[in-house]
Amino acid sequence: MLSEFRDNPSLLHFDLLRSCAGLAHAVSTRMDPSETEIMFDLAWAPGEAPEPVRCRLRAVAAALKVDPDHMCCARQVHGIRVQCIDDLPRAESGAPCRVCGECDALITDLPGSTLLIRVADCVPIVLYDPVLRVVAVVHAGWKGTLADIAGATVARMCTHYGCRVRDILAGIGPSIGPCCFEVGSGVAEQFRSASFGRSCVRTGQAGARIDLPQANRTALLRSGLLQHNVETSGYCTACRLDIFFSHRGEKGKTGRFGLFAGLRS
Repeated sequence: MLSEFRDNPSLLHFDLLRSCAGLAHAVSTRMDPSETEIMFDLAWAPGEAPEPVRCRLRAVAAALKVDPDHMCCARQVHGIRVQCIDDLPRAESGAPCRVCGECDALITDLPGSTLLIRVADCVPIVLYDPVLRVVAVVHAGWKGTLADIAGATVARMCTHYGCRVRDILAGIGPSIGPCCFEVGSGVAEQFRSASFGRSCVRTGQAGARIDLPQANRTALLRSGLLQHNVETSGYCTACRLDIFFSHRGEKGKTGRFGLFAGLRS
């Protein structure tokens, strides 16, 4: 489950990870932690004015007590590319933060750096190795979930940084739930045929619905994570439009909230 920050109820954190002294993490909501705006939207695309989002990122950085100039995001493309950040990318004048290219997962062991994934129904995942102090964030839409981007990120943490799977902690953030994620027969069949098994596909009178959080949890456990080291938020973004943005729940006209995870200096 997610809990509110004591001083910033507009930010949430995982109970499993809150005691990790070396990790700064948060899930943002529609509300502004600095209380200067009503809508705290992190959506941004190349060519758009970066300053509004930059100001919002700085508000989160202030709440987390991290350096906003060492915040990195990705151009998310619903793929399976995992990017390791061993050196901070150059800041782009037209972007709200440092951009690490087209990928859907970021990993780093750089102290002082903070990683960001932005979502509005897709599954945001944070992975943290408290032994080697390696952190990752994952953007898992239904395509990325099918391609097992969660498992690919765990594997990269192990091969590139030497992490042991049994040490890795995981938080699966708010996303569209099986109550609201209805899909066509073709997508449902792909999930039935995947390594997750049929447990993530629910069939009823309204058609097939996919449990994306459960599919990603299964993928992480199949990768070797211990069951008690994986926490799921339990929030459906489409059901909780009072807290989160939802692409499906708002018929495509919505913003983005963020999953932030960084290593304290």
